[in-house]
Amino acid sequence: MKPKKETSKVLNHPLFPAFISMYQKSLVFRYSKENLKQYPEFLSIPEKTIHELLDFFLEYLYPNYEKRKKLDAAFDALSGFVNHPSKIWGILGNLAMSIFRFGKHFPMALKAGLSALHSYVTAHSFEEELVLALDAKENPKEFLESREAMEKLISSVEKSKADAFRNDVGALFGIFSDKELVRKIILIMEDILVRMESKSSLYTTDDKNGISLGVSILKEGRKIFDMMTKEEISLVLQAIDKIEENFYQTACERFRTK
Repeated sequence: MKPKKETSKVLNHPLFPAFISMYQKSLVFRYSKENLKQYPEFLSIPEKTIHELLDFFLEYLYPNYEKRKKLDAAFDALSGFVNHPSKIWGILGNLAMSIFRFGKHFPMALKAGLSALHSYVTAHSFEEELVLALDAKENPKEFLESREAMEKLISSVEKSKADAFRNDVGALFGIFSDKELVRKIILIMEDILVRMESKSSLYTTDDKNGISLGVSILKEGRKIFDMMTKEEISLVLQAIDKIEENFYQTACERFRTK
């Protein structure tokens, strides 16, 4: 019943704290007022919304090293549930009863929730690709201190992997355009947590923290998007996709050697 442990392969890398710091600085620049000037089509997005999105990235996708260490076990558990949805069914039990409690759209809501959280899992797979590229450098520590380190690293990632990560992040934010669906997903995951608490001998603290982490991600994301119209949400999603795609493409044009 317990998810297979899927620990990040890079958490104990000696340069991982410096890598995370570099990644965070790169994100802050990409969503800075200065950089956003090159995207006039997105100028109508309030600055407050941009800051909230950036805070979400830094808090949940790429938190600082100390927080990552604390969240790592919960992340392992969450990734186990996301990668193996059958574990969720084992907690919820009878499908007919779940549909009775949550409505006929219960299977779709659960699937959508797990798909959205998949971006959290792929964020950590993506960083492994970047750290592998870092290890290939002649002097990795000195390399990380260079201004162009992030661009050089990301240019070494295959386009298919960069696209997959960007699409997963879009899927996470995209789910917030359906407010009723998000509400149901959170209710379902909170119910899962209650059931795990009632069977504490079967589930570890990490298991419960993993589901709780998933609930937190969805609740915090909902706070950002709840006051937006569907049109505003669509514009934000376009902005994230274009900013991330342009960053990757520009890096490849400047630094990819083959």
